Amino acid sequence: MTPSAFLIGIDSDGTAFDSMNIKHLDAFIPAALEIWPMREETAARFTEIEKTVNLFSSLRGINRFPGLLEAFERLEKEFPDEKGLPDLNDLRAYIQGETRYSPATLKAWMKGHPSAELDRALAWSERADELFTKACEGLMPYPGVREAMKKAWPSAAIAVVSSAAKAGLEKDWAAGGLTPFVDYMMSQEDGSKTAQLQKAMSRCGGNVKALMLGDTDSDGVSAHEAGALFYPIMPGDEAASWQRFSEEILPLFLAGKYGSEEEAKYYGKLKEMLR
Repeated sequence: MTPSAFLIGIDSDGTAFDSMNIKHLDAFIPAALEIWPMREETAARFTEIEKTVNLFSSLRGINRFPGLLEAFERLEKEFPDEKGLPDLNDLRAYIQGETRYSPATLKAWMKGHPSAELDRALAWSERADELFTKACEGLMPYPGVREAMKKAWPSAAIAVVSSAAKAGLEKDWAAGGLTPFVDYMMSQEDGSKTAQLQKAMSRCGGNVKALMLGDTDSDGVSAHEAGALFYPIMPGDEAASWQRFSEEILPLFLAGKYGSEEEAKYYGKLKEMLR
């Protein structure tokens, strides 16, 4: 591709597709309750805690394994006598000992740290992926996503920037009719979102101006670490966020007028929502 002066990075789950809720409500939570059976009261509370951590807090978008640990640590404080809860020491050791979290790095860790609890964590991850794949069949992008990408693409390179696996991303974005407007398909195989964005920026040539679209505070952090600006797709208000991007933010960005002051107005609303 010819180097571009502008780059737009777009997160997938919860930003381009309504898959964040599906991931947790229809996959991660049911899979956890299958792997770690609990009393009804404890299971109900786990469901609420997991939703709070992963959907409605500043940790929204956290990797699945640290997110699982966080949810169980909070649950353990409230139900210390629940027999269905896992021993978290081995999962905690993996989180503290690794910097990149995925089924592949967990399997590699387990070669030197065999653990029945990590076996269960891996089984949970694999079962969650099965449920997620089934639940996402036929899933389409949020209203306005394709139109906005089509409008932006002649003037800016577009990169998918996601912590999901590349195979799933390629399938979802193709099914959603978005692939024709994607220049760089980045994924967990390309490292952190910061690394992905930096890689895409380097391919655009020097002095590229980059804007990251995401639905979590961590997306904003990744954007800033990579030297990019950030525009949030607000959870629960995605269609309006995409319409605003297409009609207001994109023209400002391409004109060099979307700066830190404009960013702060929208980013602040996301931070307020996800406290």
